[in-house]
Amino acid sequence: MSENHSTGPMRWDEHARGGAGGWVRTSDAGTGHSGGPDPGPAPDPGNGRAALPRKYLLLAVGGGLVVAAVILTVAHVLRPSASESGHAVGSPPSGSPSRALSGATASESEASDPPAASGEEQATAVDALLERSEADRQQVIDAVNAVEACVSDDSVDTAGQTLDDAAVRRESLITDLAALDVGALPSGSAATDSLRTGWQHSADADRAFADWADDAQGCSPGAVPHTSSYEEGVRSSELATGSKEEFLTLWKPIAMDHGLPERDTAEL
Repeated sequence: MSENHSTGPMRWDEHARGGAGGWVRTSDAGTGHSGGPDPGPAPDPGNGRAALPRKYLLLAVGGGLVVAAVILTVAHVLRPSASESGHAVGSPPSGSPSRALSGATASESEASDPPAASGEEQATAVDALLERSEADRQQVIDAVNAVEACVSDDSVDTAGQTLDDAAVRRESLITDLAALDVGALPSGSAATDSLRTGWQHSADADRAFADWADDAQGCSPGAVPHTSSYEEGVRSSELATGSKEEFLTLWKPIAMDHGLPERDTAEL
């Protein structure tokens, strides 16, 4: 019987049809009709389907991987960026606590800066310190005269304490003067520098005279020695007068412009 009329199960023969491969009957095996040995497995007798060659299985697996790669690529391209989703990377939202805190800090800073005082307000503040300085003037004069008189040891001791207290008040005036803003006054800085120097010399004189009161303990009325402390007090008083005169030269036009009283060195 010829190949076309043979019966029996089919199998794949990769050498059949001149090497192109094809299905042949198993009854043709070993007959030499295909021109070669048994090339491959026969169809699965359990389900009646022929087993696919290996090269087709590899092609199927490779194709599946290609399709998966394409799906992942498309998904990555279509995914929304961070900016499109509503928030830039590393940028806090508009209502974030950090932005609110910075805004509150700026507001507090602006609120803590008082407006600059006017020229009249600055001049009035300096004049108030001059009033305080004048109030001590008579006490210092009285204390020096008490030591010179030497009525008693108690009176000399009291005079020395008064002079020490006057020196402390002078230094308080210097501290308060340094805290004043005089930028709106013509020659304001030069004037207050001279006043500060004058008050410092006055404080030095007060302390020197207080030391002189200590030296005078046990003295006799009308016979108080003028020690080196006394001489130092006199020199400091002279220096104070010179600095106060420089201040008054600069202060007089300022006082006139703002209707403030004129003063002399004795009042300072």
